[in-house]
Amino acid sequence: MIGLVLSMVRARLGQALTAFLLAMFALAAAVSAPVYSATADRAVVRSEVAAAPVTERLVQARRTTPSPTDHDFEDLVPKVFGGGQFASVYSTEYNIMVFPADLTSARPIAPRFVYRDDACAHLRFSAGRCFASETEIVLSAAQVKLLGLHLGDTVEVSYAAVEAETGDYYEAGPRVTFTLVGVYEPVNRADLYWSDADYFNPRPTARMTTEPVFASRLSLEAMTHGNERQTFDFVIDWSAIDRQSLDRINAAVKSGEAQLTALPGHAVVQTELPALVKRINADRDLVAEVVPVAAVPLVLLCWFVLFIAVAAATQERRLELGLLSLRGVSTPRRWWLAAGESVVAILAGAAAGFVLGHYLVRLAAWLLLGSSAGVPLSAGLTRWSLAALCGALVAAVLAQRAELAKRTVDLLRNVPSRGSRWSAPVFEVVVVVLAAVSVVQLRRGGDGLTGFALFAPSAIVIAVALLAARAALPIAERVGRRALRRGRLGPTLAAYALTRRPGTQRVLALFVVALGLVVFAATATEASADARDRRTRVELGAPRVLSVEPVSRAELLSKVRAVDKDHKFAMAAAMLPVSDDTAVPPMLAVDSESLPGVALWEDRALSAQKARALLKPEVTRRSIEVDNKDVSLDVTIDSLVDAYRVRWIAVVVPLDGSGVGRVDLGRVQTGRHTYTRNLPMCVNMCRLAGLELEQPENRGFDVTMTLHSFSQHDKKIVDEAGFADSDGWRTPESPGSKLLVPTLTAAKDGLRAELTNYKGADTAVKILPTDAPSPLPVIMARTAGIGDHMTGLDLGRQSITIAGEVETVPKLGYKGGLVDLDYAERLATDGGDALYPQIFLGPQAPADVVEQLQAQGLRIMSDRSLGPLRAGLDEQGPAVALRFHQLAAGLAVLLAAGALWLVASLDRLRRAGELRSLRAQGVARRDAGANGYLALVATAALIAPFAALASWLLVREYLPVFSDDADGFKASIWPSPGPVAIAWGAAALVLAASAVVAGARMRAASEQRRR
Repeated sequence: MIGLVLSMVRARLGQALTAFLLAMFALAAAVSAPVYSATADRAVVRSEVAAAPVTERLVQARRTTPSPTDHDFEDLVPKVFGGGQFASVYSTEYNIMVFPADLTSARPIAPRFVYRDDACAHLRFSAGRCFASETEIVLSAAQVKLLGLHLGDTVEVSYAAVEAETGDYYEAGPRVTFTLVGVYEPVNRADLYWSDADYFNPRPTARMTTEPVFASRLSLEAMTHGNERQTFDFVIDWSAIDRQSLDRINAAVKSGEAQLTALPGHAVVQTELPALVKRINADRDLVAEVVPVAAVPLVLLCWFVLFIAVAAATQERRLELGLLSLRGVSTPRRWWLAAGESVVAILAGAAAGFVLGHYLVRLAAWLLLGSSAGVPLSAGLTRWSLAALCGALVAAVLAQRAELAKRTVDLLRNVPSRGSRWSAPVFEVVVVVLAAVSVVQLRRGGDGLTGFALFAPSAIVIAVALLAARAALPIAERVGRRALRRGRLGPTLAAYALTRRPGTQRVLALFVVALGLVVFAATATEASADARDRRTRVELGAPRVLSVEPVSRAELLSKVRAVDKDHKFAMAAAMLPVSDDTAVPPMLAVDSESLPGVALWEDRALSAQKARALLKPEVTRRSIEVDNKDVSLDVTIDSLVDAYRVRWIAVVVPLDGSGVGRVDLGRVQTGRHTYTRNLPMCVNMCRLAGLELEQPENRGFDVTMTLHSFSQHDKKIVDEAGFADSDGWRTPESPGSKLLVPTLTAAKDGLRAELTNYKGADTAVKILPTDAPSPLPVIMARTAGIGDHMTGLDLGRQSITIAGEVETVPKLGYKGGLVDLDYAERLATDGGDALYPQIFLGPQAPADVVEQLQAQGLRIMSDRSLGPLRAGLDEQGPAVALRFHQLAAGLAVLLAAGALWLVASLDRLRRAGELRSLRAQGVARRDAGANGYLALVATAALIAPFAALASWLLVREYLPVFSDDADGFKASIWPSPGPVAIAWGAAALVLAASAVVAGARMRAASEQRRR
């Protein structure tokens, strides 16, 4: 029997080759799903690791030990985190006192005494060299100036401790002499090498210096000292993290953390690696979830094409099967002889397709993922590919059932068999029901595209295709009758060929499914791309965003404005403190004057120009500005209760952004007095932020007083009338009975302030100028929600009014709001640092804008722009998985074109006699060869977009777009139509070209037969 089957294959080599090619292509398409999943899995891990902030690849181990000879920590850590996948930096430090040579001209400083691995390679020496022996140290240029030292001088150093009550440093050990051999500055303060050690924080402290002293490890050991702070920073090499090593590295970090925390000295291990692992696993899960959405219809399509191919070939062998039946061949043998020819070709094609699928995905990965790395052949050897092969064999057997079940006399008649009156409709009803069930499970199950809901997108397209195909053929028959009545022979023959040709309905459904998958894939891809574009623009907020080192809010504003005086391309921005009130969403403070020229504004109803006007309305009262000369405050204190050692404090904020000044104007006295003091920090002018009465330990007290005037240069900046205008002055807002503030009223000779009956409650005796609108106007995202207040920049309660609403707020998206940074700063009294200071840059920013900002003294920590951020979203799991939809759609179109070629070839053989008879009777060659293939493609091209649209509208919200929390960003309902139309047109053009070639072969065959 096997020999007979092989001889049948040789006799009909063309049909066997067709089945071989279809099987090869079908299994290649089926294998592409698991192989692409494995390839995409690698790409996702690689891209996530490459794009992850270094902090997520950083393991930090910290310990404080009281024993200078305790080396357990530095000995154990390299063993725990050894290997080439970790790069480590060890450091240790303690506090010291450095004494100048001449104590009459300079004061001691209390820097950190630091040894850090490979420090010399990360320092630049303006004079001298790096330390080489245990008696040498290097200092910063500022330290050398403070101490009055020169290169080669010797200095005395001792261990330093901190006085608990005052916070001052004092000498706590014997002095050791060191030689100054180098004057350093860091090569790059933002370099990851320096970790979060905060070595170069410019904020002044009791240390009298802001930089450490660097020396060798032996130098630190040589001194008698107390507690030593030891650290290890491990950076995991990004190239060492891949799909196979990810879990191993994560386990090593957890094991190391357990061993280190067991050491004495309260060792602490911190790492954000679990966040990276969690994000990678989420991406991998989404790839595994989204790829099958396209793989399922592709495999079903492969089975369907094989079914059509085998069914068409079996119909051509009806006479042969009838003769076998007539000669008494048993039913099992007839089944084997009928199926064997197809099974042999399918098995051979499956073997070739298994290998082809791997290389096909490798090519696709190079085109779609930018990766040429292959995967082993074992990656495709999954239950998925085995199920695809078994399904192909079952489809081949079922395709022959209709012919083998017929009576012998029916097989011997050379008349095409008609379809069953009930089997096809039942099958279509089953498909429609399954599609409905999958949609219901998807929309009500809550688990997304899992379980049977996985079939929802393809089931909808297939159901629409089957129903449309059943409805289209009767319409074609009516068209044929009308053409016959009008004497149009070609359209008549084409219409009747479509309606009466076996399997035409299947071919039409196949075309609709293939084109529908193309349209669905293009729609999903473009809608997701639109969502990623929008999210990138909104979350970045501007074409380019710079993050800067900690800086005061006033300094950030003044220095950015110094670079962009016309507010055309640079905008200072900072976050407001997180409110304890959960009803207050995140708020961003921006220099709204620059909003129109810088921000990527998304709202059409409220323009950026209008937003600027709403955020910064004109105020009638200007800020009170003073210089560094004496200021005088004329006040009458009528009464004080429970007030001890209370002093007047003037809070001034330098306009150049330097440190805020809290100037002591003197001890408060009852009666009318003038309090005078100069303002040394106001060389470049200051803004008066407030006048305060302050009692030690911040205890409460009662006070009744009248403010008469505030003067400088013997000129009243604020006179009695100015203070009497109570609208020009305000007090901090009180959130309740726990904070009491003075009551302000206008008096004949100034401003009367009264605070009584505090009864132990917290008090804030502050008189603040009203140089900004209060309530403060804000613009909120419509879905964010907020009450009538927020937390101000100084952590105080701040009343607000909603000036406008937009769909999304730059940087904060759907969950935030905007305020003006200048006004918010004027309403604050602390003049503190900006929270997450950033500079938004617009499209008109000059190429050297970073250099200009650095020249102002701003240190840039990071530089982000739209392109890299958008590229990062393109490498997330859902985006990578969606590219398989494009690949699957392309394979589906090729399968459909192959099916058309097969059907046309068999049809050409079947209609040979008809064509010869028609041509003999004088029918024109064009009319005789009319076949309707092009009409079939055109019909499918019209139906397919509606099938894809139905599927898209039902499953859109369940198709993942991002692997992380997208905060309201979803795939748009109507994506950009251009790319979708191009994809649809290209696929239809491929099928149309196949139809034209098939029709040309039909006409050529009729002419050849006539000869």
